[in-house]
Amino acid sequence: VARFSFDDLCRQARGAADYLAIGEHFHTVFIEDVPVLTMNDVNLLRRFIVFVDTMYECHVKLIVHAAALPHEIFKVDLGNEYCDEAFAFDRTRSRLEEMGSDEYLKSRWVGSKKEKNTTSR
Repeated sequence: VARFSFDDLCRQARGAADYLAIGEHFHTVFIEDVPVLTMNDVNLLRRFIVFVDTMYECHVKLIVHAAALPHEIFKVDLGNEYCDEAFAFDRTRSRLEEMGSDEYLKSRWVGSKKEKNTTSR
């Protein structure tokens, strides 16, 4: 089990490899203090999207303490409603909601997959 603040994960220069290391080593991750984000926070938003995607792919149980519900974490103004980040966050919102479902919570953590040695005959 690991616990991080949003600032630790998204306000520093981190990328997919950093998040994958977390997903491979921890079956449950808490992330605290997730703020409401806008287009002014585009780099933070992109990191958060990559983080959630990675936790989803690793089947990590993700507990998010946020200032808003998943569909309200990213505030899009009318001039930006068709931007790439709005579409990407819609997927993230969907994943966050799925990650709270009974089916997802019962799924097996992927963890660190080590290739099995196979012998050929």
